[in-house]
Amino acid sequence: MLQLDAGSLPTSLGYRMNQDDRIRKFVIMRLMCDLELEKKSVEREFGIVFDEYFVQSLLKLEELVRDGLVEHLPERIVIGHPGRVVLRNIAMCFDAYLDSINRSKPLFSRTI
Repeated sequence: MLQLDAGSLPTSLGYRMNQDDRIRKFVIMRLMCDLELEKKSVEREFGIVFDEYFVQSLLKLEELVRDGLVEHLPERIVIGHPGRVVLRNIAMCFDAYLDSINRSKPLFSRTI
């Protein structure tokens, strides 16, 4: 008998997102899809102060800003044309799990 026929979901593993996951998903999606992010939109949507909430992420972003790949302005983050090549690297600055994953598992996909 199929799991659906038995009234259960055919999954063996799932993950329940917490509020931090939802905030970071929103930020990463906007950067990767729109190539820019209005900080106020994140603040309105989630009731946070962007620069305070993402202080560690913004520190990681600084090197990419110095390299001219991304602009970090007071009101927004803009990925410039050269930054499109390393879009994943820019988004990775906002990934809360990346450091712990890198320590515990080997990477099978690397960015430039």
